[in-house]
Amino acid sequence: MALPSLPLPALALPALALASALPFASLLLGCADPEGRFDDFQARDTTIREDQASGEGGSDGIGGGGGGSCLPEAGAPDGDFLFSLSAYLNPQAPIVFLSTLTSEARDDGLSISLSFQALEAADRKTPTGTPVDVGPYAVSADGQFTAELPTIVVPGNANPISGSELEATITLSGALCAPADFVCGDVTGTVTRPLSLDLKSSTFAMQRITDPDSYPAPVINCAKKPARPLP
Repeated sequence: MALPSLPLPALALPALALASALPFASLLLGCADPEGRFDDFQARDTTIREDQASGEGGSDGIGGGGGGSCLPEAGAPDGDFLFSLSAYLNPQAPIVFLSTLTSEARDDGLSISLSFQALEAADRKTPTGTPVDVGPYAVSADGQFTAELPTIVVPGNANPISGSELEATITLSGALCAPADFVCGDVTGTVTRPLSLDLKSSTFAMQRITDPDSYPAPVINCAKKPARPLP
């Protein structure tokens, strides 16, 4: 018996929708099952944004401070930090940097400058790529600062999500309060390469390095949620 034929639009629309979704999912995740992983990405995106809205993902002042006068003396917060940039689409796989913070006194308080050296995703210890120096940025009396970074290129071997080289322009909004052993906050901005991606709802965390031979296990936000362990 011949099967009933469906009108062309009924067949074409699902095919077109699937064809549109597959390349996007494959580019983000590089997986063998892009349709299933795309569903996972959508679910993970919703969960992360809900967590951040409830205070688990964004800057909530834990460790970073905020409120009242908490500004450290110039020079007191200086040193090396493990810096984790956690993109919302895969928050527990942060891009990790070795960052050096320096501070200077200003008439109205304090300013900070930062350097960033990307670390290989495989061990979160081996330097890769070209270091970047940024700043100075003003820090208010309650420790708040906004750091608009220039365009930064992250080598592919420092990108734990896809392994592709990234180019991004980001802004860090955080708090630096004495003793400033832990600094955290929110990340906004855009990834422009290899694809366009809004980084809104992403986070960062900086942990002071006390032993240069043994970096702390990275955390991804102000709640000190741990990053996914290395395999």
